[in-house]
Amino acid sequence: MKLVVKCAAGVVLILAAYANSLHNSFHFDDSHVIQTNLYIRSLSNIPTFFTDAHTFSSLPQNATYRPLVSVSLALDYARGRLDPAPYHVTQIALLIVTFLMLVVFFLPMAGEWPSLFAATLFCIHTANTETMNLISARSELLSTIGLLGSFLLYQRSPFARRTLLYLVPLAIGALAKAPLVVFAPLLFFYAMYIEQQPWRRAARTALPSLILGIALLVFLNKMNAPEWVGGGGSALHYAITQPFAWLHYFKLFFLPVGLTADTDWTTFAHWYDTRAIAGDLFLILFILAIRRAQPIVAFGLSWFAVALIPTSSFFPLAEVVNEHRIFFAFIGLVLAAAVLIPQRFLGVIAVVVLTAHLIGTYERNLVWKNEETLWADVVAKSPGNGRGWMNYGLTKMGKGDFVGAKADFEHAATLVPNYWVLEINRGIDDAALGDQLSAEAHFKRALALNADANAHFFYARWLAQHGRTQEAIEHLRAAVSKSPGFADARDLLDRLSRQQPQG
Repeated sequence: MKLVVKCAAGVVLILAAYANSLHNSFHFDDSHVIQTNLYIRSLSNIPTFFTDAHTFSSLPQNATYRPLVSVSLALDYARGRLDPAPYHVTQIALLIVTFLMLVVFFLPMAGEWPSLFAATLFCIHTANTETMNLISARSELLSTIGLLGSFLLYQRSPFARRTLLYLVPLAIGALAKAPLVVFAPLLFFYAMYIEQQPWRRAARTALPSLILGIALLVFLNKMNAPEWVGGGGSALHYAITQPFAWLHYFKLFFLPVGLTADTDWTTFAHWYDTRAIAGDLFLILFILAIRRAQPIVAFGLSWFAVALIPTSSFFPLAEVVNEHRIFFAFIGLVLAAAVLIPQRFLGVIAVVVLTAHLIGTYERNLVWKNEETLWADVVAKSPGNGRGWMNYGLTKMGKGDFVGAKADFEHAATLVPNYWVLEINRGIDDAALGDQLSAEAHFKRALALNADANAHFFYARWLAQHGRTQEAIEHLRAAVSKSPGFADARDLLDRLSRQQPQG
């Protein structure tokens, strides 16, 4: 059977796994990256994507520099406006490209059948639904394609290796996501384990990519919007927690059950927390496994570790754990697993494992179908997540169940008492229930906690509904000033301004 036919079979499995995701709704950051982002609504803005990070999101604090992502979203918007289907089609197309690149990348290391199994497993792995169903996480897909492109050129083209042209895809992929600086250590381990280079020579091999990676990181950080905020709390407590996060991610590779779109994890306060100790023991065993493994397996395990370092080490992020962070890291684990399986058992194991993940991915897509199904799943699995309870309340408010929404919002307030977005939504809900004094109090508290564009906009909308047009215009001007790409704020400001008497 020719390789192209075998690859076609893998593509069919990918299409089958994600066939029921095409009409899944937008979630999380999709709201400000896609739905309310004025800039992706015109292809004429494409040049600006590369010069102004504010075009990435309607919220300046989320305006990181990812122009390649914005270009792809603008193309999707041109095809279907805010219909999610074209966006999901692009997600699946990019996953198929990743699959084909992985097959070619794995072939010299693992052989034909293990490579096909590993690439297919990666693409239909149930845990990777967390990336595939979150359109704004397309940065993972695009940056992975860029990094694989550099590996393939290095692997297959002596000319590209000699002239350093293999670094070009890496630089392009960096325009989708910053942590491509990990290419240098990955190349180091590839040279050492796969090409059997002595470590000093492997270090020299990786040096040009390290220099480029650092330069790209400096450039990308400089290009982020000044208002952008990416960090979390204590770096020490974050670092104490992350070994256990690695254990959690590793477990998800073998048993992807209990997946949640928004965990209720918090950082560990002490190094002697039993979970922290379990994580530390896992890291020690993992390092020992790398040292004793055969070269290809050692490379795969090293890939997993290196890929997690940017998000799961000493650099605190807002979420302690996020299950879409494992997407890129799992490339290493599928390679290691495929090589470890004895050839005589590979066929049977592949059928069982791929069938299980095909079913698991299909079922997980159903959870991501809409906001109600997603957040019902979150509060069931992460009951300590205040944001989860707030968003679940929003789904009730969207159906007109304002009493039910109020109960969820009040519960959320016990978990996150100073969350300004929750205050905005409590204001909207109380207004719908007829308690206008309480509604205004919540809107004002949201502004006191964080006077961002959303706080100004929703208070302005309430003011406009109660005949306080001039006050509303003032808040809308503040919203647009803070977030020029906030489409809803601009639309309401234009409408109210036209209603004002001229003169």
